[in-house]
Amino acid sequence: MNRLFIFSTLLAAGLVYSGMAFADSDVTAEQKTQNTPSGWTAVSLPQIRAITKVNTVTITDFGASTSSKDNTAAIQKALDAVPAEGGMVVVPKGRWLCGPIMIKAKTVLHLAKGATLKLLPLGQYPGTENYMQYVFKKGKLEDFINLKDKNTSDLIIEGEDQETSVIDGQGAPWWALRDKGGDYKKVFTNMKRGSIVRFDKGSRFLVRNLTVKNAPGTNIVCGLGGKGTDCTIHNVIIREPASELQYSENNPEGMNPSHNTDGIPVWTQRVNIYDCDISNGDDNVVIDKNGQYVHVWNCKFGTGHGASVGSFTQNVKHIIFDNITMNGTASGVRLKTGVNSDGTLRGGGEEDFTFSNITMTNVKNPFSMDCYYDKKYTTPEQDKANARPLDNTTPTYNGILLKNIKTTDVCKNNAIFLYGRPESHIKNITLDNVQIKAKKGISVQFVDNLRFINGSKITVEKGDVWLSNYDSTIKDECGAIAK
Repeated sequence: MNRLFIFSTLLAAGLVYSGMAFADSDVTAEQKTQNTPSGWTAVSLPQIRAITKVNTVTITDFGASTSSKDNTAAIQKALDAVPAEGGMVVVPKGRWLCGPIMIKAKTVLHLAKGATLKLLPLGQYPGTENYMQYVFKKGKLEDFINLKDKNTSDLIIEGEDQETSVIDGQGAPWWALRDKGGDYKKVFTNMKRGSIVRFDKGSRFLVRNLTVKNAPGTNIVCGLGGKGTDCTIHNVIIREPASELQYSENNPEGMNPSHNTDGIPVWTQRVNIYDCDISNGDDNVVIDKNGQYVHVWNCKFGTGHGASVGSFTQNVKHIIFDNITMNGTASGVRLKTGVNSDGTLRGGGEEDFTFSNITMTNVKNPFSMDCYYDKKYTTPEQDKANARPLDNTTPTYNGILLKNIKTTDVCKNNAIFLYGRPESHIKNITLDNVQIKAKKGISVQFVDNLRFINGSKITVEKGDVWLSNYDSTIKDECGAIAK
């Protein structure tokens, strides 16, 4: 059934709002814009029956009210009323306070133009009523929009208007806990915040045409340990303040830092992210453990920590970031690997990364790779003397291509910072037509075959281009690092 027929049906039933976009289960537009790279399997899209008056409900039908202090029960009843064969839940214009909700398979959650789903605030959100208890114990809070069960599949979360169809996490009081210090910081650390949207072990998920802002923690999470496959996210705006802001109780709204507000973390296979605009307080888009065949394109990154990989990097491979504009981003291309509390590493099997057609303005760290993300550096000589035995958690980064990348101004920090591991060097990095201007030069440790080709040029404002070059092999085929 085509979109025109569905739209006509909804219009006849009186269900179409003025200017409504994406008010159905049709995914024709996504099929046309998949942009699947050669040799990859196309991302599967949700399979939901056509939307009609019969399988559409509105949250007000179940008692939701803009004057209510908590619409959780009413909205959950609306979601539960969707037929097993599929249907749509409409959130009308207005502000709707709500706690955690769960969506079952074959559901379209549609936010009308001017509709805001607003998380219950800190102190009312379930598990935070007495949040100072987390000074003494750890706890895990529920995600705001979660799956009815771990294998729920075929879901669409969409907005009628990208800018005014909003999910608002009211995160500022949550972030402030960290900045207040003392027992409040312990609460922030021990009270594990949920995500705004988390897709778990099912498949065929789609988020489109809305705004997510002020998340207490992460925003939209794809997958879990390699499960939860086939996600598509497009035309989504994500907004939280930069983590680099200075906290003050007297700062106006939006001018205090947010913390750990990753935009789109990916932990699974076959993911498309495109035409998104992301400014936040952590990684804009980050690929973590078992993230594979992930394609990110035509996106804008503002504040945040850039196009990131890790620090959980085991089996991360086949990643493409293309046509990305960065402005005010703390990091540009950023790959890292961390250490677990038991001393084991978080890597193994990392390969095939492409970052292409990226323009960076006011970006502090244009290209960095850090396999000591715990920051327990000593000196390269001492790190080499204390090299760890190889095991299946050792990072094995191999095959990183940066192509057609330029900075439009002078970056504040290192032009390039690469720190591999002495027992497992980073291998085969190619910079193809990469133009970087920076205040500081290049620092490279434990890297094999770093190549500069096709007119690449690294320009340093002061001092030497090379700050350090230890146990690495460099091939400058185009005069990229000549003074």
